[in-house]
Amino acid sequence: MKTTSFTADIHPSQKRQLEETTFNGNSQKRFHEMDAQDFFGLPHKVKHMFKKHKQISRLYDWQIECLNLEAVKNKENLVYALPTSGGKTLVAEILMLRELIVHERNVIFILPYVALVQEKVQSLCPFGLNLEFNVEEYVGGKGKHPPIQRKRKSSLYVCTLERGAGLVDCMLANDGQLGGRSIGMIVVDELHLLGEQKRGALLESTLTKVLHFNHNIQIIGMSATIGNMQEIGNFLNAYVYTRDFRPVQLIETIKIDDAIFVINKDIDGSLNSKLNRKLNFSVYSTDMKKLDPSGIGLLVREILPSGSCLIFCPTKSSCQSIAKIVYKTIGKEVAHVDLKKKEELYKALKVEGDGKVCPLLSRSIFFGVAYHNSGLTNAERKLLEESFLSGILKCICCTSTLAAGVNLPAQRVIITSPYVGRDFMKRSTYRQMVGRAGRAGLTENGDSVILCQENDKTKIKELLERGIEHVDSCLGTEENVVYSMILSSVSTGCASSQQQLVDLMKRTLFIQQTEKLNSECTVASDLVESCVDKLRSINAFDNTIENKLKLTPIANAAVAANLDILEAQKLYTELMEASSALILTNKLHLLYLAVPYKECMTLERQNVLEIMTNLQGDQQALANRLGLTELCISQFISYGRIKNVSEIIWNKFLMSLILNDLWNKESIWTVSQTYNLPRGTIHSFLSRTASHASSILRFTESLNDKKLDHFPMLFQNIVPKLNIGILGCSSDLESLMGLPSVRFGRATQLFKAGYKTLNDVAKANKKELCNVVNNLPLKVAREMIASAKLMLLSEAETLEELAESLRADLNQSMSKSKENILWF
Repeated sequence: MKTTSFTADIHPSQKRQLEETTFNGNSQKRFHEMDAQDFFGLPHKVKHMFKKHKQISRLYDWQIECLNLEAVKNKENLVYALPTSGGKTLVAEILMLRELIVHERNVIFILPYVALVQEKVQSLCPFGLNLEFNVEEYVGGKGKHPPIQRKRKSSLYVCTLERGAGLVDCMLANDGQLGGRSIGMIVVDELHLLGEQKRGALLESTLTKVLHFNHNIQIIGMSATIGNMQEIGNFLNAYVYTRDFRPVQLIETIKIDDAIFVINKDIDGSLNSKLNRKLNFSVYSTDMKKLDPSGIGLLVREILPSGSCLIFCPTKSSCQSIAKIVYKTIGKEVAHVDLKKKEELYKALKVEGDGKVCPLLSRSIFFGVAYHNSGLTNAERKLLEESFLSGILKCICCTSTLAAGVNLPAQRVIITSPYVGRDFMKRSTYRQMVGRAGRAGLTENGDSVILCQENDKTKIKELLERGIEHVDSCLGTEENVVYSMILSSVSTGCASSQQQLVDLMKRTLFIQQTEKLNSECTVASDLVESCVDKLRSINAFDNTIENKLKLTPIANAAVAANLDILEAQKLYTELMEASSALILTNKLHLLYLAVPYKECMTLERQNVLEIMTNLQGDQQALANRLGLTELCISQFISYGRIKNVSEIIWNKFLMSLILNDLWNKESIWTVSQTYNLPRGTIHSFLSRTASHASSILRFTESLNDKKLDHFPMLFQNIVPKLNIGILGCSSDLESLMGLPSVRFGRATQLFKAGYKTLNDVAKANKKELCNVVNNLPLKVAREMIASAKLMLLSEAETLEELAESLRADLNQSMSKSKENILWF
């Protein structure tokens, strides 16, 4: 997103008008003087804001208890765990707001998924606007690195795990400062992800550095209930708080044949089940029984028309097949409910799809049914999620990812199979799914149904009786993460010797768990020694310096760009080779460089042959430049692979052709058809490419190599379009697409309706926006306007701070000049 595109038309009087509209003329200095009756140390107005923007009128007893803990009052680290939907996020938000507006320190909020980051940015913008703090999104290629210096207001950095790791490194390099202020708090959602491969190891590495190189930063971790909570608390030096609370009762059932059994747990933990009812297949015709022998449609019909339902499916393809079964069996009468709103949803999907809608969705949404998986674009999924929350859609068929990645509560949860892909599901996955059942304030209880085949009875019984899983560190098996941990610690100046790195390693959860098994082990020193030796062997360290660890320029740039060292070295070689023969007649060569090295999407052989035999102009020139000759095509025809060119180059070139088609304004539907890939797969690839392109930009800027000094400017031109996910979109729409919840379709509708800039949106009436944008909920419109105002004010204040800094430098320079004249 261009930083200048939405501020050119802000006149100082308009900025004052925005501030007056937002803050009602209140010029109190950062809420130092609290209301007589404060809200957990916050102004009382915050309580009203939670009621207005989040429909929360009162806190649960456990939330009040947790916020009043002595550990919390003393700003100690805190880890708390409750079942899904227990209200964990509200406690974290209150603590973050207190840090931002009372203590005036910046906060980093780490979430595991892109969708959660975007959802949280959208919902917190009204708070940032009214309580005077910045909300900054760090996901993919979005977010300045290092962050913009903002001295007037504190900032909340909402980020994915990967971008959070980069922000922490930036903070450590600046002695605890980030964006012009010290970091006071780091909040981590889904802390149990510490036990995951790769991402869990990265999270562990990030938290370890914060703990070891202490800058008086409070860590808040929230998690689903895990078996070794106290051990995680010890690792984080945190107070542990756990409760088994749900806002509504959960009734768990199991379906065997056509019978539904309620599951109860005895005092000793053993399970017993009681027949609740049998499904009434008599309402089905013969064809419907044949189509839906499991009775999934009957389970959905039971809670219609007032209720809602999530159906978890084992695979991506089964989401679509089950959505088809459901909409054909739930009864035609539901098609007449909210018909106008469903038509609005259809129009919104059509605009997002550049005139096309998925054939299945074009039928199913009129029955209140949709599917939700990675085959859909982010924009399509967002529209379906909003429609489900507003009650237009009654049933979504989805994969297990939705349970963790999106907050969509429903009255009923149906689990069609105890498998996730080919693997039998973990208890934590099951708990996360059933945790979505029940909507606080709307229903007294929620229920779940898991479908059981005869041969899975024993396994399901074990699943339901099984104890809560432990979180075990994966850091020891992730060498690349350990390399990055070592390099970042040296690069930021936090460690300069091998012994200091050993001390750091001993602080990890991995070593603490290892030493628990063997207190006299030397794993920490052995691991550091082997990793340092390896890093020396690949020239990550300056080997001319003795008794002190210092990184080479490439290794330093790798840390700045959040790249692993081997990938950074490969990138440097590729950029050096490209710089001598860079094809700049179009963007194809730059897009090729932007494709991540690990990117590989399987294309059918016939598609590849058709693509490669129809290359033209610059496409052929780049292919020749990369060594992809006619001989390569012949080898591919004969063997299905290429012998004399690396697979990485081959994959990157094919993927760059996809990007090039999108850049040349081909619709995602056309590209999907050309390459025989799902739209969502292409969109996810685009997001990963945006992140990698942003890393290349930071890498080349940090490296400051004269031979590569043209690359920062070149990548600055493509990163903004990659970030918004629509390569061929008009530059007029780019600033609008920087708003949360605004994708191509909504940006197009806003622009056509006369809302052409952020300034236009900031001054809009929320009801008017709902009238001109299809399927736009009033709540989302309110958040959109707040986001536009916040972005405008933040940008204007940044420019004012820059002007003040320049004036100060000029005054200092003039003062020195006068002194010199007097001396002369």
